Amino acid sequence: MTARPRPRKPSGRASLPAKWLELQVAAPQVIAHRLGRMATAGPVLSVRDQREFTHMLTEKQAAFWMSWWAMGTELCRIQSELTQASLQGVLTGQPAWIGMSWWQWPTAFQRVLESGLTPVHRRAVANARRLNRTRR
Repeated sequence: MTARPRPRKPSGRASLPAKWLELQVAAPQVIAHRLGRMATAGPVLSVRDQREFTHMLTEKQAAFWMSWWAMGTELCRIQSELTQASLQGVLTGQPAWIGMSWWQWPTAFQRVLESGLTPVHRRAVANARRLNRTRR
């Protein structure tokens, strides 16, 4: 008897619209779970609730800063590409503005948005999975 092969996870990253849609589904689930937990917690929090509420605050701060860092890094990459293209244009005798064509700007903007959305998406989807597994 041979073992069945495991199903492969899809390779590559999800696109920006797919991440946005997953975030729109996951975030309300997490908010509803946590608000329900806050409503039923009472004046004296259990250790589990204290841990969850503390985790909630620290992970939001971490996701925010990771998002800003990722967008800044992506902007630096784009600036580097623009500089390289401009220098290449100078060396070949073309005008400097030819380096990055106007139709490439939406792609660059999408890269910045996607890099900023990725940490938030990762946290929200992971929290939705984790909180949907736990008892209320």
